[in-house]
Amino acid sequence: MDPGEQITGTRDEHYNLISVLYHALQGADNCTTYAFDAEAAGDARLAAFFHEAGVMQAQLADRAKGMLGIPGGEIAPEPPPGDLAGGISPGDISGGIPPGPADDVPPPDETAGGGPHTG
Repeated sequence: MDPGEQITGTRDEHYNLISVLYHALQGADNCTTYAFDAEAAGDARLAAFFHEAGVMQAQLADRAKGMLGIPGGEIAPEPPPGDLAGGISPGDISGGIPPGPADDVPPPDETAGGGPHTG
C-alpha cells in the first residue's frame, strides 16, 4: 500500500488532482475579482491580464476534471510552450523593470512618502 494512501485513505494521485482542481477553481474566481478591481481602477491592461489568467485557471480545472473522470471535464492538450497569446510578462507589470532579489526592494517605510508607490 502506498504510504500516502495509508494516511489519507485516498490514492495520492486522486488527492493531488482534487487539490489542483480546487485551487484552479479558486484561482479562476480570484482572477475574476481582480479583473473587476482593475477595470474599476481604469487599468484595462491589468484587467486583460487577470482575465487571461482566469481563463488559464479554468482550463486547468477542466483538465483536472477530465483526468478524474468528472462529466463535463475534458482532458485538454498540453498548453503550448512559451508566451501564451501575447500575454503580459512580469516585466510589463513592473513597468519594464525585471523583478530582482527581494533584498533589492526597500521596506515600505523607506519609500518616498512612506507608502506604496502607485505608478
